[in-house]
Amino acid sequence: MRDYLAGQIYPFEVTDIREVNEKKYIYLSDGYKETFSVPPYDYQLEWEPYNLPTVLNCFVVSVNEFGLPLLSQVRKEVLKHNYTELGSEYAFKVVAKKIDPNSQAHYLELHDVFGLTHRYYPGSNEPEREVSDIFNLIFNGIEVRDRNKAHLRLSAFLEILLPVAVAMEDPREPSAFGEENETREFKSSIVYPAGTIQPDIDRQLILISKTIAGFMNKNGGDLYIGVNDSGNVSGIHYDFPHINSSKQDAFTYQENQDGYENKLRTAIKLHLSNTANANVGIEFLTEDKLTYCKVKINPVLKPIYLNEVKLYERAGNMTVILKGDEMTWFVEERFRKRMAQEGFQVASPKNENIQEMEVKELVSESSSDVIVAETQIHKTEEKLWYWMTFYASGEWSFDNKDSQAADKVYELAISTALKNERFIMAYKNGCVNVVIPYDQINPKGINGRKLKIKGQRYKNGWNTKSEILDFFCVDRKNLLIIKSAQSDGTEWVKIHNVSAVSVHGSLQLEGNVLIHPKFDAKITSVKSLPIHHYHFVSSLVLKDHQTSGYIGFKRKDKSLDQVNRVLEQLLEKEA
Repeated sequence: MRDYLAGQIYPFEVTDIREVNEKKYIYLSDGYKETFSVPPYDYQLEWEPYNLPTVLNCFVVSVNEFGLPLLSQVRKEVLKHNYTELGSEYAFKVVAKKIDPNSQAHYLELHDVFGLTHRYYPGSNEPEREVSDIFNLIFNGIEVRDRNKAHLRLSAFLEILLPVAVAMEDPREPSAFGEENETREFKSSIVYPAGTIQPDIDRQLILISKTIAGFMNKNGGDLYIGVNDSGNVSGIHYDFPHINSSKQDAFTYQENQDGYENKLRTAIKLHLSNTANANVGIEFLTEDKLTYCKVKINPVLKPIYLNEVKLYERAGNMTVILKGDEMTWFVEERFRKRMAQEGFQVASPKNENIQEMEVKELVSESSSDVIVAETQIHKTEEKLWYWMTFYASGEWSFDNKDSQAADKVYELAISTALKNERFIMAYKNGCVNVVIPYDQINPKGINGRKLKIKGQRYKNGWNTKSEILDFFCVDRKNLLIIKSAQSDGTEWVKIHNVSAVSVHGSLQLEGNVLIHPKFDAKITSVKSLPIHHYHFVSSLVLKDHQTSGYIGFKRKDKSLDQVNRVLEQLLEKEA
């Protein structure tokens, strides 16, 4: 075991996150011992084996007589992980109003959606805030101090003095559904948990039940299923084949809208209550030939618990868990509202220091024994059409076998199934040329072009003024994933339909500009995904007219963190 010093930071390997004595811990190893642990924050409770970080830096609070450290997570790094966009709005909930014993200044104790606590000193011209209020503040940076102390620099809108950088136009067009807020939430699926490509209907229905409970415990709202995070319809038909994949529900449901509603209501009754089920309305609607599900949720004046122990409440565009005094306050407030509605007079408490009620410890949302096999896409062996080879001189050729020429710079085997599809020629200058392979070998005779002969070299094979990034052949219905990076290191990603990129007649053309020079960015990769993965990544897919004019979405955009994680899984799977 290495020697530890109090006040120092050390890296630890993350080995597991699991529950012991009804409490969850992140388990760590220093390479010698695997008995270290730290408690997780709320956002880390959703970690699964597939998305655990490799390393977690921890601060040594103290060291006992045996040389073993008491650890806490590095506050600065926790804040940096969750607060990534300077000048952006983040939602906070007031949990207490306090006085600083040193300065005697009044401040608000705030909680955020990540389970972190913050201190905020409001300005004299800001509105008065009360306990349980939800409001937005601007994130202006992180201030770090000694002894693992770090806090956010927060300001109200009227205090923003930051210089405004050249703004990137947001490619997301306004959604017909609006944005997620206190009364509106989007879910893509009842089968696929956000951030994973593995179907797990049991876990996802628990998460959906949590959202429904949050609305019922606040002011009610609308839950749209089959609508992605950007508010665009992705459809529910991808869910139908998995409706009966549950490990907890043996009933067989029809793989259609009726079965979908029955399955959803069964989950609501199981995880919430019959009262909750009686307070939801479910309807199916269609947009652009895609069906989505709208769940209308009524507020309920008695607490709606998830699995009888967890209490959630809608807060802005997030669903937060209530703990300790918050739970006590909520239950008493709900009781007062119900009694007032029934004509009884109930006195409000004199202060916020209500004795904490006894509640059961919270249990894990996901069942560790629920494992559903991923749907397999059976691939048949593809018959070779031709090899296409490109040479340093700019020439190209095609043949039944790969080339052994010393000056070849790129070579690609094209299957018979793809000979009339799309040959993608991606360059590092941000341009992509798209051609049809068959037309290059057997042209239609326009502009003097003639039938090509295999094994012979031809001029004008590729754009030698730029550097090749990747060449590949794909179905015209597929998706193109374009990643780029600006000179300051900011990374971006966007997805286009292959069909949105114009087809050209010649191999040597520069092609379409997919990353405009005005963005001061370089394409780092261009990859393809089959169209049957669309519902996983639809939040990143741009409209067909949004090609060169949009750089895409920031890779560090927390609102797209889960879909970016899914994208990486899909690209690795398809590699």
